[in-house]
Amino acid sequence: MRLRCDLFECCFTSTSSDTFPKHSKSKWRIFSYKELAKATNYFEQSHCLRKGIEKRGFTTQYYGTLEDGREITVQCFKEDKRYILQQFINETVILNYLPHKNIVSIYGCSSHHEEPLLVQEYLSNGNLAAHFQSNISLPWHKRLDIAIDIANALDYLHYYGIIHRNVKSSNILLHENFSAKVGSLHLSRKLPDGVPVDATHLTSDRVGSSGYIDPEYLTKGQLSVKNDVYSFGVVLCELLSSQLAKNWVLNEEENLATLLSRKLENQSLVELLDPRLGFQSNLMIKQVMTATAELAVLCMKCPQESRPNMEQVLEILYQMKQGRYKINSFCTKALKIFHHADLEEATNNFGTCLGEGGYGSVYYGKLKDGLEVAIKRFHDENETEETINQFMKESEILGLLHHQNLVSLYGRTSRHSNKHMLVYEYISNGTLSKHLHESSSKLPWHTRLNIAIETATALVYLHDSGIIHRDVKGSNILLDENFIVKVADFGFSRSLPDHVTHVTTIPVGTRAYIDPDYYLSGRVSNKSDVYSFGVVLFELISSIRPSLVAGTDNTLAQFAKDKILNSELKEIVDPSFWRGSDKNIVKMVTAVAELAFQCVQCPKELRPSMKQVLETLEGIRKGKWGFNQIT
Repeated sequence: MRLRCDLFECCFTSTSSDTFPKHSKSKWRIFSYKELAKATNYFEQSHCLRKGIEKRGFTTQYYGTLEDGREITVQCFKEDKRYILQQFINETVILNYLPHKNIVSIYGCSSHHEEPLLVQEYLSNGNLAAHFQSNISLPWHKRLDIAIDIANALDYLHYYGIIHRNVKSSNILLHENFSAKVGSLHLSRKLPDGVPVDATHLTSDRVGSSGYIDPEYLTKGQLSVKNDVYSFGVVLCELLSSQLAKNWVLNEEENLATLLSRKLENQSLVELLDPRLGFQSNLMIKQVMTATAELAVLCMKCPQESRPNMEQVLEILYQMKQGRYKINSFCTKALKIFHHADLEEATNNFGTCLGEGGYGSVYYGKLKDGLEVAIKRFHDENETEETINQFMKESEILGLLHHQNLVSLYGRTSRHSNKHMLVYEYISNGTLSKHLHESSSKLPWHTRLNIAIETATALVYLHDSGIIHRDVKGSNILLDENFIVKVADFGFSRSLPDHVTHVTTIPVGTRAYIDPDYYLSGRVSNKSDVYSFGVVLFELISSIRPSLVAGTDNTLAQFAKDKILNSELKEIVDPSFWRGSDKNIVKMVTAVAELAFQCVQCPKELRPSMKQVLETLEGIRKGKWGFNQIT
């Protein structure tokens, strides 16, 4: 049987133009058989990489070098049966439209020989299965990165309705720096257009590899993206143990998931772990490996509906990499994935802008069910990597945190969308800055004190959760119709791993609120938020904008510190709180000013913690606490 170029042209155009991202479409090169024969030294046996025997066919792979110097792998589909050809076309269609950093790149194909030939990039470090059998063990941090790479690829495929159906360690190839790429998509299945990605289909067409295949797919024919999630759970077990799935000896009543669950329950997981990975001498590695085992159990749960999807798996892995080990958080509140068209309709084509920030603009919207929302649309859509990083950071943080004084995140667009947006609850009363500096009516003192206490409550919760906000300011403190605080904008926030007091990073935030110690050293800690909160306190008692104070070269914090040191507190207090006010209000304002002074001290070690700040504010409200009670 001889293949013709027009057959490949047909397969390139057989998919709907709306199915895949427009930026990813590209023509492949049609290689001549002579060119590929020369590249592989005429398919010499020494160039043979491996033979893959799948349930539905037989392939051989050869190493080669093109004339332009690119190293390649040539995959030969030996048999000329129709289904082998169809699988080959299936793989070319999928990979032509889905280029991704964690999916093996296809350079082209050959249509001038009896054997269909697929030309793809060569990855010098072989496949993951071979490394498990090697005497040189991959360190745990590399294995965690490999797991993240695999999850990223599968999540991307699933977003476009593609089920891999043959996820296993021998189909995971490693670059020279050990980044992972998923290959062998010729058994993949594309869900029909318009069918929900998370839907389950019944099929009699069962493919995959023993040890990795989802039992519900194997026995009941239930095809869904959750089949890949199960197989990924098996790969996680292999990453933990360095044992291939075929080496797990199990009886008919016990599968890998139940074995792993029992080991976790009996606290005997170490019996399954590769001792070369350092968990015995490193508590952090042991914690992450234990969390990985728990995630593997979740991935292999039955029924399929009880498993996380790959987007949730990926977020959990990112959290683990950041030193956060609780992996069941996705069960508390799974974020809804919105489509761009729905949000465009909800915002009337983004007609009402509520505000702009460093990474995006916020728009008012109303969903079809009547729910009012605020939609943050990120800038710089062409800067994909940076946009996705900020987008995912904010959604990961708010997806895990739930507090009455934090703005709620309802959902987001997919990380693979061309337009990255977050969907928040709509807070109707605007920002604290607007009420302090733009409103004709003054906020009464007790309202301001409540705002300070609720903001401090939110920051205590964040710090207890290992999060530094890094952009505490009046415009990020939202107020509802009852003037209840909702702290917002987590685009600059940073996770602080357990047992770490600070991290070094490029200073970000709004200059008038930034901790000077952080600005000069790049070392951010919880005390950086304390400084910013101290500026907010000065803002609350003075009604003065925090930027350069009129007639001076100082920010509000420095101006206020100087006045307090010179016993001129009255000059930084809003006259409405001083002139003819209740003496108790004057005392409270004075105590808050002294607390703010303490919060903006340098070096940061002189500042109280947010817990101490909150306790002091609550004491001030009750008339029981003053500045001298801060410890």
